[in-house]
Amino acid sequence: MANLFISRWKIDPVKREMFLKIFEELYVSAKELLDRETTAIHYGWGRDANEFVAIEAWKDETVVSALRQSEAFKDIFAKMMTCTTAPMQMELITDLPGDRSVFATHPVGPSTVHPQVGHGTNFI
Repeated sequence: MANLFISRWKIDPVKREMFLKIFEELYVSAKELLDRETTAIHYGWGRDANEFVAIEAWKDETVVSALRQSEAFKDIFAKMMTCTTAPMQMELITDLPGDRSVFATHPVGPSTVHPQVGHGTNFI
């Protein structure tokens, strides 16, 4: 079973193209891992034209945790955060029959697992 992460990024309209270029770099570098370790991914724009939404369902929390610790991810994430106007908001959803350990790993409030750059990341 997978835990679902819904990330919402408020993008500075002036930096939209820069954000997309940086995101593409992240996506291309992680594509093989995403294909192997996720059950679903979707990237797009929310109702707000400046809200980028990333939805990922990871099979194993330890894999995504290791990804977050990689220097490449930290570097790209930091670059993406320079294009935002607010903290990234991340919502977690666990499978119906799943355990709730993901909520203990990622409590509501500022993230302790993402690089602390720019406006930061908050779990909701």
